[in-house]
Amino acid sequence: MSAATGGLAQCGRLAPPLPLFAFTTRLTSMWSSPFFLSLASVFTLIGLTLVSVAVLTDNWNEVQVNRREIINAFKREPELNVKLQNAFGHNILYFSRTYGLLNVCFPDTVPQEIGSFTKFGSPCIWNNEFTPTEAKREHFTSAEWYRLYAYRGSIVCYAAGIAIVAISLISGIFGCWNRSRKLIVVTSVLLLVASLAMSLAMFGWHYVAYTDRNVLDMEPYYKSWEPVLKLTTRQNYGWSYFVSWIGIVFLLLGSASMYFAYTAIKKEEDMALSAKNGAYLMPNYYDKGAIVPYGYGTYAGYGTYPYYTQYNTAGYYGYMTYGR
Repeated sequence: MSAATGGLAQCGRLAPPLPLFAFTTRLTSMWSSPFFLSLASVFTLIGLTLVSVAVLTDNWNEVQVNRREIINAFKREPELNVKLQNAFGHNILYFSRTYGLLNVCFPDTVPQEIGSFTKFGSPCIWNNEFTPTEAKREHFTSAEWYRLYAYRGSIVCYAAGIAIVAISLISGIFGCWNRSRKLIVVTSVLLLVASLAMSLAMFGWHYVAYTDRNVLDMEPYYKSWEPVLKLTTRQNYGWSYFVSWIGIVFLLLGSASMYFAYTAIKKEEDMALSAKNGAYLMPNYYDKGAIVPYGYGTYAGYGTYPYYTQYNTAGYYGYMTYGR
Protein backbone atom coordinates (compact mmCIF):
# COMPACT_ATOMS: atom_id res chain seq x y z
CA MET A 1 0.00 0.00 0.00
CA SER A 2 1.40 3.37 -0.98
CA ALA A 3 1.80 6.32 1.37
CA ALA A 4 -0.99 8.20 -0.38
CA THR A 5 -3.35 5.23 -0.05
CA GLY A 6 -2.46 4.82 3.59
CA GLY A 7 -3.10 8.50 4.22
CA LEU A 8 -6.51 8.30 2.61
CA ALA A 9 -7.38 5.24 4.67
CA GLN A 10 -6.28 7.01 7.84
CA CYS A 11 -8.44 10.03 6.98
CA GLY A 12 -11.38 7.72 6.29
CA ARG A 13 -11.08 6.20 9.73
CA LEU A 14 -10.86 9.60 11.46
CA ALA A 15 -13.58 11.47 9.56
CA PRO A 16 -17.14 10.99 10.86
CA PRO A 17 -19.65 9.44 8.49
CA LEU A 18 -21.77 11.92 6.62
CA PRO A 19 -25.14 10.75 8.08
CA LEU A 20 -23.76 11.10 11.61
CA PHE A 21 -22.45 14.57 10.85
CA ALA A 22 -25.80 15.62 9.39
CA PHE A 23 -27.63 14.24 12.43
CA THR A 24 -25.30 16.11 14.79
CA THR A 25 -25.80 19.35 12.88
CA ARG A 26 -29.56 18.95 12.92
CA LEU A 27 -29.56 18.15 16.65
CA THR A 28 -27.41 21.21 17.39
CA SER A 29 -29.71 23.47 15.41
CA MET A 30 -32.78 21.99 17.08
CA TRP A 31 -31.65 22.83 20.63
CA SER A 32 -31.70 26.54 19.86
CA SER A 33 -33.55 29.53 21.25
CA PRO A 34 -36.52 29.29 18.79
CA PHE A 35 -37.02 25.66 19.83
CA PHE A 36 -37.10 26.47 23.55
CA LEU A 37 -39.27 29.55 23.00
CA SER A 38 -41.76 27.43 21.07
CA LEU A 39 -41.80 24.83 23.84
CA ALA A 40 -42.30 27.52 26.48
CA SER A 41 -45.23 29.01 24.55
CA VAL A 42 -46.95 25.64 24.13
CA PHE A 43 -46.39 24.57 27.76
CA THR A 44 -47.58 27.91 29.14
CA LEU A 45 -50.74 28.02 27.04
CA ILE A 46 -51.61 24.42 27.94
CA GLY A 47 -50.95 25.08 31.63
CA LEU A 48 -53.04 28.25 31.68
CA THR A 49 -55.90 26.47 29.92
CA LEU A 50 -55.86 23.56 32.35
CA VAL A 51 -55.75 25.65 35.52
CA SER A 52 -58.55 27.85 34.16
CA VAL A 53 -60.67 24.78 33.48
CA ALA A 54 -59.96 23.53 37.00
CA VAL A 55 -61.15 26.83 38.50
CA LEU A 56 -64.30 27.06 36.40
CA THR A 57 -65.41 23.47 37.00
CA ASP A 58 -66.67 22.02 40.28
CA ASN A 59 -65.33 18.51 40.43
CA TRP A 60 -62.46 18.80 42.87
CA ASN A 61 -64.00 16.46 45.40
CA GLU A 62 -66.72 13.89 44.75
CA VAL A 63 -69.04 12.71 47.52
CA GLN A 64 -71.32 9.80 46.62
CA VAL A 65 -74.18 8.99 48.98
CA ASN A 66 -76.11 5.74 48.66
CA ARG A 67 -79.57 7.08 49.46
CA ARG A 68 -81.20 3.75 48.71
CA GLU A 69 -79.21 2.11 51.49
CA ILE A 70 -80.23 4.89 53.88
CA ILE A 71 -83.89 4.24 53.03
CA ASN A 72 -83.37 0.55 53.79
CA ALA A 73 -81.87 1.55 57.14
CA PHE A 74 -84.96 3.64 57.83
CA LYS A 75 -87.15 0.60 57.19
CA ARG A 76 -85.10 -1.52 59.57
CA GLU A 77 -85.03 1.17 62.27
CA PRO A 78 -88.22 3.28 62.43
CA GLU A 79 -86.75 5.52 65.13
CA LEU A 80 -83.91 6.41 62.77
CA ASN A 81 -86.47 7.42 60.17
CA VAL A 82 -88.11 9.78 62.61
CA LYS A 83 -84.77 11.27 63.59
CA LEU A 84 -83.34 11.82 60.10
CA GLN A 85 -86.42 12.25 57.91
CA ASN A 86 -86.11 16.05 57.67
CA ALA A 87 -82.34 15.97 57.09
CA PHE A 88 -82.77 13.27 54.46
CA GLY A 89 -84.83 15.65 52.30
CA HIS A 90 -83.12 18.99 52.97
CA ASN A 91 -79.55 18.52 54.24
CA ILE A 92 -76.93 18.45 51.46
CA LEU A 93 -74.92 15.87 53.44
CA TYR A 94 -77.48 13.22 52.43
CA PHE A 95 -77.14 13.93 48.69
CA SER A 96 -74.43 13.03 46.20
CA ARG A 97 -72.48 16.16 45.37
CA THR A 98 -69.27 17.56 43.94
CA TYR A 99 -67.23 20.40 45.40
CA GLY A 100 -65.43 23.16 43.54
CA LEU A 101 -63.51 26.11 44.87
CA LEU A 102 -66.67 28.18 45.33
CA ASN A 103 -69.65 25.98 44.44
CA VAL A 104 -71.32 22.75 45.46
CA CYS A 105 -73.11 20.90 42.64
CA PHE A 106 -75.55 17.98 42.63
CA PRO A 107 -75.29 15.52 39.74
CA ASP A 108 -78.37 13.46 40.71
CA THR A 109 -80.97 14.58 43.25
CA VAL A 110 -81.21 18.16 44.55
CA PRO A 111 -82.17 18.95 48.16
CA GLN A 112 -85.54 20.55 48.63
CA GLU A 113 -85.87 24.34 48.95
CA ILE A 114 -82.16 24.94 48.63
CA GLY A 115 -82.27 27.77 46.09
CA SER A 116 -79.94 26.26 43.49
CA PHE A 117 -78.85 27.68 40.13
CA THR A 118 -77.74 25.92 36.97
CA LYS A 119 -74.09 25.81 36.01
CA PHE A 120 -72.89 23.80 33.01
CA GLY A 121 -76.15 21.87 33.09
CA SER A 122 -75.98 20.90 36.80
CA PRO A 123 -77.82 22.48 39.74
CA CYS A 124 -75.35 24.17 42.11
CA ILE A 125 -75.27 26.38 45.18
CA TRP A 126 -72.65 28.77 46.54
CA ASN A 127 -70.38 27.27 49.16
CA ASN A 128 -71.26 29.48 52.13
CA GLU A 129 -68.29 28.15 54.12
CA PHE A 130 -66.15 30.70 52.29
CA THR A 131 -68.16 33.57 53.80
CA PRO A 132 -69.68 32.42 57.10
CA THR A 133 -72.13 34.71 58.86
CA GLU A 134 -71.12 36.97 61.72
CA ALA A 135 -73.20 34.96 64.18
CA LYS A 136 -71.43 31.77 63.16
CA ARG A 137 -67.97 33.33 63.34
CA GLU A 138 -68.58 34.43 66.94
CA HIS A 139 -68.50 30.76 68.01
CA PHE A 140 -65.54 29.71 65.89
CA THR A 141 -62.82 27.64 67.48
CA SER A 142 -59.16 28.13 66.62
CA ALA A 143 -59.28 25.13 64.28
CA GLU A 144 -62.23 26.66 62.43
CA TRP A 145 -60.40 29.96 62.06
CA TYR A 146 -57.33 28.18 60.67
CA ARG A 147 -59.57 26.31 58.26
CA LEU A 148 -61.23 29.53 57.10
CA TYR A 149 -57.87 31.25 56.58
CA ALA A 150 -56.54 28.26 54.63
CA TYR A 151 -59.70 28.14 52.51
CA ARG A 152 -59.58 31.82 51.63
CA GLY A 153 -55.82 31.75 51.17
CA SER A 154 -56.01 28.88 48.69
CA ILE A 155 -58.50 30.79 46.54
CA VAL A 156 -56.45 34.00 46.71
CA CYS A 157 -53.22 32.18 45.82
CA TYR A 158 -54.89 30.43 42.91
CA ALA A 159 -56.32 33.70 41.56
CA ALA A 160 -52.95 35.43 42.02
CA GLY A 161 -51.21 32.61 40.16
CA ILE A 162 -53.52 32.95 37.17
CA ALA A 163 -53.01 36.73 37.14
CA ILE A 164 -49.22 36.28 37.22
CA VAL A 165 -49.41 33.83 34.32
CA ALA A 166 -51.37 36.42 32.31
CA ILE A 167 -48.66 39.01 33.01
CA SER A 168 -45.95 36.53 32.06
CA LEU A 169 -47.65 35.93 28.72
CA ILE A 170 -47.39 39.65 27.91
CA SER A 171 -43.73 39.85 28.91
CA GLY A 172 -43.03 36.62 27.05
CA ILE A 173 -44.56 37.92 23.82
CA PHE A 174 -42.41 41.06 23.90
CA GLY A 175 -39.36 39.04 24.92
CA CYS A 176 -39.77 36.60 22.03
CA TRP A 177 -40.46 39.39 19.54
CA ASN A 178 -37.38 41.41 20.52
CA ARG A 179 -35.22 38.44 21.62
CA SER A 180 -34.72 40.28 24.88
CA ARG A 181 -32.87 38.18 27.43
CA LYS A 182 -34.11 40.32 30.31
CA LEU A 183 -37.78 39.90 29.40
CA ILE A 184 -37.34 36.19 28.79
CA VAL A 185 -35.71 35.57 32.16
CA VAL A 186 -38.39 37.75 33.82
CA THR A 187 -41.03 35.58 32.14
CA SER A 188 -39.34 32.46 33.45
CA VAL A 189 -39.32 33.83 36.99
CA LEU A 190 -42.97 34.93 36.76
CA LEU A 191 -44.07 31.47 35.61
CA LEU A 192 -42.12 29.91 38.46
CA VAL A 193 -43.75 32.26 40.99
CA ALA A 194 -47.19 31.51 39.53
CA SER A 195 -46.57 27.77 39.80
CA LEU A 196 -45.45 28.11 43.42
CA ALA A 197 -48.52 30.23 44.26
CA MET A 198 -50.85 27.64 42.76
CA SER A 199 -49.01 24.83 44.53
CA LEU A 200 -49.46 26.71 47.79
CA ALA A 201 -53.16 26.99 46.99
CA MET A 202 -53.36 23.23 46.46
CA PHE A 203 -51.67 22.56 49.79
CA GLY A 204 -54.14 24.92 51.47
CA TRP A 205 -56.98 23.03 49.85
CA HIS A 206 -55.55 19.76 51.21
CA TYR A 207 -55.32 21.28 54.68
CA VAL A 208 -59.00 22.21 54.52
CA ALA A 209 -59.95 18.69 53.42
CA TYR A 210 -57.86 17.15 56.22
CA THR A 211 -59.40 19.45 58.83
CA ASP A 212 -62.93 18.66 57.65
CA ARG A 213 -62.41 14.94 57.98
CA ASN A 214 -60.07 14.49 60.93
CA VAL A 215 -60.09 17.58 63.18
CA LEU A 216 -63.47 19.33 63.45
CA ASP A 217 -66.15 17.55 65.43
CA MET A 218 -69.24 19.63 64.69
CA GLU A 219 -71.71 19.92 61.85
CA PRO A 220 -71.35 19.72 58.91
CA TYR A 221 -67.97 17.99 59.22
CA TYR A 222 -67.29 14.28 58.94
CA LYS A 223 -66.71 13.41 62.59
CA SER A 224 -70.20 14.67 63.49
CA TRP A 225 -72.02 12.58 60.85
CA GLU A 226 -74.52 9.91 61.77
CA PRO A 227 -73.10 6.36 61.60
CA VAL A 228 -75.51 5.41 58.83
CA LEU A 229 -74.32 8.38 56.76
CA LYS A 230 -70.67 7.45 57.22
CA LEU A 231 -71.38 3.88 56.11
CA THR A 232 -73.23 4.94 52.98
CA THR A 233 -70.90 7.75 51.84
CA ARG A 234 -67.81 7.47 49.69
CA GLN A 235 -65.43 10.36 48.93
CA ASN A 236 -62.67 10.69 46.34
CA TYR A 237 -60.80 13.31 44.33
CA GLY A 238 -62.50 14.57 41.17
CA TRP A 239 -61.08 15.18 37.71
CA SER A 240 -60.81 18.95 38.26
CA TYR A 241 -58.29 18.29 41.02
CA PHE A 242 -56.03 16.27 38.73
CA VAL A 243 -56.43 18.78 35.89
CA SER A 244 -55.21 21.49 38.26
CA TRP A 245 -52.03 19.61 39.16
CA ILE A 246 -51.32 18.77 35.51
CA GLY A 247 -51.73 22.45 34.61
CA ILE A 248 -49.27 23.48 37.33
CA VAL A 249 -46.72 20.96 36.02
CA PHE A 250 -47.07 22.41 32.51
CA LEU A 251 -46.46 25.90 33.88
CA LEU A 252 -43.29 24.65 35.56
CA LEU A 253 -42.18 23.16 32.25
CA GLY A 254 -42.90 26.51 30.59
CA SER A 255 -40.76 28.28 33.17
CA ALA A 256 -37.88 25.82 32.61
CA SER A 257 -38.16 26.17 28.83
CA MET A 258 -38.03 29.95 29.12
CA TYR A 259 -34.85 29.70 31.17
CA PHE A 260 -33.28 27.35 28.63
CA ALA A 261 -34.26 29.83 25.89
CA TYR A 262 -32.49 32.57 27.87
CA THR A 263 -29.29 30.52 28.08
CA ALA A 264 -29.54 29.58 24.37
CA ILE A 265 -29.93 33.23 23.33
CA LYS A 266 -26.97 34.21 25.52
CA LYS A 267 -24.84 31.50 23.93
CA GLU A 268 -25.91 32.48 20.42
CA GLU A 269 -25.14 36.14 21.04
CA ASP A 270 -21.73 35.29 22.45
CA MET A 271 -20.96 33.13 19.42
CA ALA A 272 -22.10 35.89 17.05
CA LEU A 273 -19.97 38.43 18.89
CA SER A 274 -16.93 36.16 18.74
CA ALA A 275 -17.42 35.60 15.01
CA LYS A 276 -17.78 39.34 14.41
CA ASN A 277 -14.66 40.20 16.38
CA GLY A 278 -12.70 37.37 14.77
CA ALA A 279 -13.06 38.96 11.35
CA TYR A 280 -10.93 41.91 12.48
CA LEU A 281 -8.11 39.90 14.02
CA MET A 282 -4.78 39.89 12.08
CA PRO A 283 -3.60 36.33 11.43
CA ASN A 284 -0.29 35.45 13.06
CA TYR A 285 2.20 34.49 10.38
CA TYR A 286 5.20 34.44 12.67
CA ASP A 287 4.61 31.07 14.25
CA LYS A 288 7.06 28.36 13.43
CA GLY A 289 6.06 26.55 10.31
CA ALA A 290 3.56 29.17 9.16
CA ILE A 291 3.35 29.93 5.44
CA VAL A 292 4.17 33.56 4.72
CA PRO A 293 2.28 35.06 1.76
CA TYR A 294 4.45 36.15 -1.10
CA GLY A 295 5.57 39.73 -0.69
CA TYR A 296 3.84 40.34 2.62
CA GLY A 297 6.20 42.40 4.76
CA THR A 298 9.09 41.94 2.29
CA TYR A 299 10.48 43.77 -0.68
CA ALA A 300 9.23 41.47 -3.45
CA GLY A 301 10.51 38.49 -1.49
CA TYR A 302 14.04 39.94 -1.05
CA GLY A 303 14.99 41.49 2.22
CA THR A 304 12.84 42.71 5.06
CA TYR A 305 11.95 46.24 3.97
CA PRO A 306 8.20 46.96 3.66
CA TYR A 307 8.05 48.28 0.16
CA TYR A 308 4.47 49.47 0.59
CA THR A 309 5.69 52.21 2.96
CA GLN A 310 8.55 53.47 0.83
CA TYR A 311 7.93 52.57 -2.77
CA ASN A 312 4.22 51.93 -3.13
CA THR A 313 2.45 54.70 -5.01
CA ALA A 314 0.09 52.66 -7.17
CA GLY A 315 -1.48 50.00 -5.00
CA TYR A 316 -1.86 48.49 -1.58
CA TYR A 317 0.64 45.69 -2.06
CA GLY A 318 3.03 47.32 -4.54
CA TYR A 319 2.31 45.07 -7.50
CA MET A 320 4.10 46.18 -10.66
CA THR A 321 6.05 48.83 -8.69
CA TYR A 322 9.47 47.21 -8.59
CA GLY A 323 12.13 49.50 -9.95
CA ARG A 324 10.22 52.78 -9.49
